[in-house]
Amino acid sequence: MATEYLSRIRAAGAEVLPFLGPGLILGMSSAGWVGVLVFLSLGAEFGYALLWAVAGVIIYKYAFTTGIARYTVATGENIYAGLRRFPGLGKWEVLFIGAIYGVEVIYHGGGAVVAASLLASLLPASLPVQYVMIAIFALITLILFLNSYPLFKRIMVIAGLIIVAGMSVNILSLYISPMEILDGLFLPRLGNEDHLYSAGVIMCSLGTGLSLLCYTMWLQKQLGDRHGEAFYRAHMRSVRFDLTLGFALLAILSFFYITIGFVVMNEHGMPAFEQDLMVRVIGHTLDVVPFGMTVFVITAFLTLFVYLIGAMDGRARAIATIVKQTVPTRITEDGLYRSAVVMFAATFILFSYAGSKYTIKDVLTISVFVFGLVGFMLIWLDRRLPAYARGSKLWYGIMLIGSVLFPVGAVLYAQM
Repeated sequence: MATEYLSRIRAAGAEVLPFLGPGLILGMSSAGWVGVLVFLSLGAEFGYALLWAVAGVIIYKYAFTTGIARYTVATGENIYAGLRRFPGLGKWEVLFIGAIYGVEVIYHGGGAVVAASLLASLLPASLPVQYVMIAIFALITLILFLNSYPLFKRIMVIAGLIIVAGMSVNILSLYISPMEILDGLFLPRLGNEDHLYSAGVIMCSLGTGLSLLCYTMWLQKQLGDRHGEAFYRAHMRSVRFDLTLGFALLAILSFFYITIGFVVMNEHGMPAFEQDLMVRVIGHTLDVVPFGMTVFVITAFLTLFVYLIGAMDGRARAIATIVKQTVPTRITEDGLYRSAVVMFAATFILFSYAGSKYTIKDVLTISVFVFGLVGFMLIWLDRRLPAYARGSKLWYGIMLIGSVLFPVGAVLYAQM
């Protein structure tokens, strides 16, 4: 009997594990900004009241990314090549997405500053945040310059395991109320303007937006040249399992940071003040568990670090591919990738000296508006896939609703 069970476990593992990686990378590289910089504040202000928005955004963005996965596995193309076929726009919409990736670095600069602040707090010597930023991005640039997807994936997975372990330690010191969780999930207060504004923040930042398109680059690296109907039928389950795991990790991390913000800040009557200071106060509070503060700060820093390295790698690969596909150039794709890595690292460091949090809202609004429009393009592309690779009626329903709500939400968010 035991041998039979082991054999079934091995068979199940062989079916779902071969393409483990891209979805986990996506989850890890999408969690940092939202977790440390957004959900701590939202948990402190609203508790679990916005869980309905978190669930809705994750469902839509999961559907969006499974559409990308099906397209990539069925055709062997990255999604940027597919978007160029959208009628009437040619290469311009892809170049526009590439330009937004470059501008979004401003948005991600806030996460880089907090990551440097957290690392500085762990060091025995007192160093300016800018110096720590330079050290962080020197390390990231060195890693990415190797342009080794296996190394990159290994770093992301190991960091993810450490983050989950740290999160498990910290959760021991928190009280969790099942009734408040259920209330936040199933009883949205849509008449509350503050809640609607914060729901817009979640739409903009949870799981990022156009950055989800970068998933196609990591998936292509994992698949190699393999694609087509036979391959799709044999391995799409493994790809979907990996993607589900990545979004489940994103959901768990989001819930974890909301819970910390709620239990530590809200229930003690403390407002959501400056976010980097809030991280330190929370760390001290978590010292009810041995080394709770140190564990939390390390976990928060690693969450931001893998988010930064994932954001840089995904965007650099995407921009290199977009430029190579749309602009005549003699520079190799590897050269374009490395140039983009250096450009992003320099921009992040520059933001630490001259950046402003007030520029973030405008960048977010444009990004989330275009993200909704890309949802319609993805539906159009899906209809042109072979029948075996198309989405279900449920997928089309979720995509239509989300692709309408995201541009509308971006406009309302900009006006609030």
